Amino acid sequence: MKAAETTSYRITLTEFTIAFVSFGLLLGVALMAAETNMDVGMYRTIYSFWVTAALVIPALCAFVLPGDSPRIRTTWLLFWTFSFLAYLVHASYAVLSVYHGSFHEFLAGQGAFPAINNAIFTLWWALDLALAWWVHSGARWIRIERVAAHIYIGLTFVASTLFLKHGFVNVIGIVLTASVVICLMINFDARRSVKRRESAMAG
Repeated sequence: MKAAETTSYRITLTEFTIAFVSFGLLLGVALMAAETNMDVGMYRTIYSFWVTAALVIPALCAFVLPGDSPRIRTTWLLFWTFSFLAYLVHASYAVLSVYHGSFHEFLAGQGAFPAINNAIFTLWWALDLALAWWVHSGARWIRIERVAAHIYIGLTFVASTLFLKHGFVNVIGIVLTASVVICLMINFDARRSVKRRESAMAG
């Protein structure tokens, strides 16, 4: 895995448009689709999570793919950012609509461990994004933080979409898991090819 070591990102209009339109269309459809249900707040919470899980797929894949091209870096950053924005919409509806803005209702509904996990998940993701946008450094601790964040956040999405939630989200979870596994295999194969070439040159 790479950790986006470059000191800056040069985002083209086309790259931004693709990510932004994906975010806007998916979230807009999700919020409008919830209007067909009696409990609009609950279904906006559910559907916005689906959008988050869908948008995080290209971010995770771009992160684990081999190479460090500008396109891969900006794809990662943009989809990592817009999936987080979709997650904030999901979290806002969950807290304000499902749990009525009550900490006690939130804790009772989630349980202590899931509530703590959600807090760590949210704060860590926000921290990693802040570092990506504003700290233009290839420092080793940032690389370690970024890899650890993607492992933790990625596994949380896999667990949520495949095991903890049920319905159409499981389809998204299967696509997410399969996509990341394929990208990891590509990464592994690329690293093995590099090692073979280095061994051949050394021999």
